[in-house]
Amino acid sequence: MTTNGHPGICNARPRVLYVVYWGAAEPLGQSLVLPAVTTLAAMGTAITLITFEKPTDLARVSEIKRVSANLTRHEVRWVPLRYHKRPKWPAKALDVLRGIAVGIVEAARRRPHIVHARTLMGGVIGAILAPLVGGRLVYHAEGFYPDEQVDSGVWAQGSFQHRLTMLVERFLFSHAHGIIVLSERGRSDVERRQLVEGCVTPVIVVPSSVDLALFPKFDRLPWQPESLLCLVYAGSIGGRYRLERVAEFAATAHRRLGRVSLRVLTPAPQERALDILRASGLPREAWSLDSVAHEKVPGELSRQNAGLHFLTAGIGQHAGSPTKVGEYWASGLPVVITRGVGDTEEIIRRERVGVIVPEFSREAYDHALSELLTLLKDPYLASRCRAAAEKHYGLELACERLQAMYLSLVGQHPSDSDGEARDARPRWSEASREERKKEGGSEWRVLVAGLLAHRLWESICGTAGRRLRRMSRATDD
Repeated sequence: MTTNGHPGICNARPRVLYVVYWGAAEPLGQSLVLPAVTTLAAMGTAITLITFEKPTDLARVSEIKRVSANLTRHEVRWVPLRYHKRPKWPAKALDVLRGIAVGIVEAARRRPHIVHARTLMGGVIGAILAPLVGGRLVYHAEGFYPDEQVDSGVWAQGSFQHRLTMLVERFLFSHAHGIIVLSERGRSDVERRQLVEGCVTPVIVVPSSVDLALFPKFDRLPWQPESLLCLVYAGSIGGRYRLERVAEFAATAHRRLGRVSLRVLTPAPQERALDILRASGLPREAWSLDSVAHEKVPGELSRQNAGLHFLTAGIGQHAGSPTKVGEYWASGLPVVITRGVGDTEEIIRRERVGVIVPEFSREAYDHALSELLTLLKDPYLASRCRAAAEKHYGLELACERLQAMYLSLVGQHPSDSDGEARDARPRWSEASREERKKEGGSEWRVLVAGLLAHRLWESICGTAGRRLRRMSRATDD
């Protein structure tokens, strides 16, 4: 285990142990995690960040050093752990155990008031850690993971995996001290399931945020009918992400206009995307494929006319908040999207910043294309899209909501004087202080538990890790 070596910040408030089952060096970490934790740190939160890095990302030493330096500069302590993929369930169990052990050690360094657990597996780690270290659990649900797996065709509805993860999700929703969801539809679903009935658990909506500073404003001229129509798809492919349907839409536009290009930007294996594009009916000169670094995405989007985002219909998408939609809007692009994705459909209809595709059919594509072409002639379209990004995906707004939840959970009010607050310990109410004593125990107990857990981990890591690697090689063979 390595860290970026930043010492604990003992006079900042509140103190947060942030656990996410993504890597800081992968696209999701670059776009969603790093901007959030650095902004929260600038607001006065002391953050210890635990991530799970893919081996391919750990091999990019210069990138890991860049991430570490950036986090250190923002006074975020970073603990990158190695992510294990195979065999699937033993690998996840191993990651959970290590996350718990390392979390206890980190909690002994900087007693956290809050364990912010993001993603389902991060939630499992956080749910075990929080009572051990005396912190409040904030579960940050990145959509409804069990339903997303069903929508993707990975699991069957009612299968063992689906039922098991539904139970885990239900436990996290019902035992967290605070819940974060990505959309108003997601919050309604949580409340409708009565997972927090009878509790005072705060449920807040924090959509996937976009660092708008990376997407500079610029004047876009309305699209002209005689010019090339440039479409872009950015993101994952496969499962519920329907690149083949995106290509069908682009092919429909090409047949009608004859001057259409589709740009696909994906971190997925190129061969998979190539097979889809070659089978789409689009002429070879009408599409291009690439994988670009996160910082180059704004430049790519600046050369396009509209962004596409097609998903398989299902319950899982209700709780979604696609980051790429926010990035399209930040670039002044309208979005062409399937119906039912989080709050996006309502925003599009209310603010006229995109087009809804109700189904995957030639007629639906043709109708959506007509709406898009009309929309692109609007001289105020780009400014409305940018305004939608600022209103619904702004990073500062998202972090203000998170900070307000943190402060409420540690018995403080966001309007407290910053000058006094940063020089003082968090002011817990008497009830909170007693509860914290019951849940967390004393400093020395956490320290001893952390040291024992770390020694236990070190003793089993060699044997378990070697077995896991042998099983993984055997599976690959």
